[in-house]
Amino acid sequence: MPESDFKEGHVEADGFRVRYLEAGQGDSVVILDSTAWGWSPLNDALAKTYRVVVFEVPGMGSSSPNTTSGSVNDLAGTMVQAAASVVSGKFTLIGTSFAANVALRQTLLAPESVEALVLISPTSIRPAANIPSLPFGLIDNLTQEQALAARLGGTVNDSEVESRLGDVQCATLSLFGLADKTVESQATAIYREKIPNSNVSIVYDAGHLIALDRPEALIDAVTDYVERRETFIVGRQRQIINP
Repeated sequence: MPESDFKEGHVEADGFRVRYLEAGQGDSVVILDSTAWGWSPLNDALAKTYRVVVFEVPGMGSSSPNTTSGSVNDLAGTMVQAAASVVSGKFTLIGTSFAANVALRQTLLAPESVEALVLISPTSIRPAANIPSLPFGLIDNLTQEQALAARLGGTVNDSEVESRLGDVQCATLSLFGLADKTVESQATAIYREKIPNSNVSIVYDAGHLIALDRPEALIDAVTDYVERRETFIVGRQRQIINP
């Protein structure tokens, strides 16, 4: 399903006019768009089976600079409002990189709404001390997202959210590229051990940008998890490698 098949909409939330694209039918999957308002083949793959709503997080993508949100928690509260305005009932929530941090906070703020959580290259826990420049060659608004993440504390360890990982009760999948240099390697174990119903998947030959480096592996892992959740792979205590 190409991007052109997604219908564009806007919703007022917390003083922001939040843009979203929607397609598909079935159980709802909410995706927090990370960097630019680009497109991911994961969105198309999920829309074949689910109702997919992709939100442009204020301050990311082609949206106006976000000078209002005072913290990641504030931004997550905005997305709680936006999601509630568009999606009724529970949904699977997906976020990538800094947007994964927002998704994690959103889950903690509104646990009754999120029945499964997918964190792709999250940077909440143990980010690298010196995060390198990322090779987003075709992404024009990376600087805006980086500035927002830095202003809201998205480039330092979120000790508060780390202490609350045990409060995340929904089925959770955290995916990391094996060559990701933006988070310390210990982060994978923290997500797996502290979130009660957790799986961690590590993707070979991928850095922070799994969607660009290994799109097929990302699609396979996420679509399988959204469908199977607790029966995904073998067991939550085992670290899984996607070849």
